[in-house]
Amino acid sequence: MSQALRSVAEARRRARRVLPRVVYDYIDGGADDEVTMGENEQAFRRLAFRPRVAVDTGEPSLATRVLGTEVSMPLLLAPCGLVRLMHPDGAAGAGRAAHSRGTLWVLSSVAGVTLETVADVPGHKWFQLYASGGRPEAASIMERAAVAGYEALVVTVDTPALGNRERDARNGVTSPLRLDARTAIALGPQVLARPRWALRMMRDGVSTMGRPAGSDEAGGGGTQPGSGMGAAGAVAMLASPFTWSDIAWMRQRWPKPLLVKGVLTGEDGRRAADAGADAVIVSNHGGRQLDGAPATIRVLPEVVEAVGGRIEVLLDGGVRRGGDVVKALALGARAVLVGRPYLYALAVNGQTGVEQVLDVLRTEMSRSLRLLGCASVAELDPSYVEGSSRAGAFENRS
Repeated sequence: MSQALRSVAEARRRARRVLPRVVYDYIDGGADDEVTMGENEQAFRRLAFRPRVAVDTGEPSLATRVLGTEVSMPLLLAPCGLVRLMHPDGAAGAGRAAHSRGTLWVLSSVAGVTLETVADVPGHKWFQLYASGGRPEAASIMERAAVAGYEALVVTVDTPALGNRERDARNGVTSPLRLDARTAIALGPQVLARPRWALRMMRDGVSTMGRPAGSDEAGGGGTQPGSGMGAAGAVAMLASPFTWSDIAWMRQRWPKPLLVKGVLTGEDGRRAADAGADAVIVSNHGGRQLDGAPATIRVLPEVVEAVGGRIEVLLDGGVRRGGDVVKALALGARAVLVGRPYLYALAVNGQTGVEQVLDVLRTEMSRSLRLLGCASVAELDPSYVEGSSRAGAFENRS
């Protein structure tokens, strides 16, 4: 049994020792010079707390509701591609971990499994949609997701083209990342350098070339996710150029909660609400798309103010400590999603690793609330972070 994880940073260090470089860099890397990716974390560090002292909080309450779903803490598992390459547990293991800790998870269209394959994982689950084939493909996938019991649809809108992920290029693969017979030969030395990972994947019979979550079960000769594309492209994320009219169209056809992921301005927050979304996720794709985009925590107050309570606002990007979650909640987020933290943990210890990281973040959230003198996440507001208003939270800290 591997040693328990004690922080996200430790999970990252240990994942680097476990995974082939091409897989680790796919998780860990960002676009171009990785400025936005780094700024996501640094912006949290520059944002200071304003604690109340000599306050008896008892054991702080972390429970909340996200789009009507009760969760034990305001921390969700974000949709991530290639989850199967982290560990044989893959998306199912992450989903079981979320359920065991009383929260929910989001399956990506490019997780490497079909949406039906993991539909029986217990607990609350959402589905994240890519559909480069346009509305016909999106309609088919939405229908399947509804039948399979997914409780919300997350539409990612920041991928009209793919970001320039230079680490992938340096590792000898093209963007989007594909692992097939041709690239396997070139990547052989990397795989052999991580025999634990290779043996684990072979022992469990996991192919690195599974179909995307939105693909047809039977497969076929198509080239788009959702049409059953061949193995060479099955784990690849393709551009998905949705527009606001597409969001409104989906709203007419999807009967459950609808979230728009990738919003970075107040104007787009309002557009999402006008199009019928129930929530937005303030996200820059973890710094993997437009390098130079702002850190998500910096623009969160603007989006919260712009939507004016019409819809819920969530956030992802740069969260590495429970205190980061608390800062985001204080600035108006209903909940926070994490991606890389749980992928690192999944690579190290499978489902157990994800549970360990969720426990670490829960403990850090609870400790932060006690040290802030705040008894519940429901009581958090901008007065708990530096600046007298949401808009002023980053004044004089550039």
